[in-house]
Amino acid sequence: MTRSSATILKRKNKTLIIVAIFLAALNLPAADTSIDPPKILSFANHLFATQDYLRAAIEYERYLYLSDTENDTILFKIGLCHQLRERYDYAVQAFMKIMNSDKSELTTSARLAYLYNQSKLENWGAIQQFDSRTDAEYYFQYLAHLHQDSTIFNPAILNSITDDSLRELIADTEAQRQKLQRKSPLLASFLSAVVPGLGKVYIKRPGDALFSFGMTGFAGLVSWQALKADLLITGIACSGITLSFYLGTIYGSYIGTQLHNRSQHENLVERLEDLNPVKKNPYWTAWIRK
Repeated sequence: MTRSSATILKRKNKTLIIVAIFLAALNLPAADTSIDPPKILSFANHLFATQDYLRAAIEYERYLYLSDTENDTILFKIGLCHQLRERYDYAVQAFMKIMNSDKSELTTSARLAYLYNQSKLENWGAIQQFDSRTDAEYYFQYLAHLHQDSTIFNPAILNSITDDSLRELIADTEAQRQKLQRKSPLLASFLSAVVPGLGKVYIKRPGDALFSFGMTGFAGLVSWQALKADLLITGIACSGITLSFYLGTIYGSYIGTQLHNRSQHENLVERLEDLNPVKKNPYWTAWIRK
């Protein structure tokens, strides 16, 4: 071995020693390589309590595999692990395994958790097709109806809700939804093409309309004056600016109308937030405190 090679080897050894000391100082729990299910479960619970949810889910899965059992409590914890690390797709799969069993004591909680995680994924179609049984489940079903912007509302939802405040809120929200006057983005664009800014008046934004009309008109006037004075380059440049203002007004009217319609929809959704059953009583709180 040459002297240079020996020097490099010594440096690598020093680096490894420093890394080892650093990792030891962190005092991180090592992965449990045991195949004893009770020990694995204990380690998984430790990871869950320390909010190491990814590793906890892995250890819980390993426990179920080695113990060859379908423990609903462990399945629920696996779902919570994925939910709390915002992998809602994995959480849905875990909760589905529980809610399909009517014999489990966690079926009701799993059904609500399933709907909550589907709402996080914005899988509104799956929620609408859900066979709701409780007020909390009907809440999410109507929320999906609202997000899907369905024109047909099933009144059976209202008849099945036992909570008066929730039933009244949904009925009032649906009545307002039916009265919404949605604007047409194409019509707004056409109006602004005819008269710059007129599409903004259509969606009740007179300030934007006045600005669009004024800037487009001013740029057009400057272009005309420049061309009239035989200032060809200036006239062409100002004409380009005028065209950009004109096209921007048309496009802005189209986007503005979409935002207008979306704003009306979001206002209705916000009305439901006060009675969100999960927001009022998060089902995972008791599990985290254990």
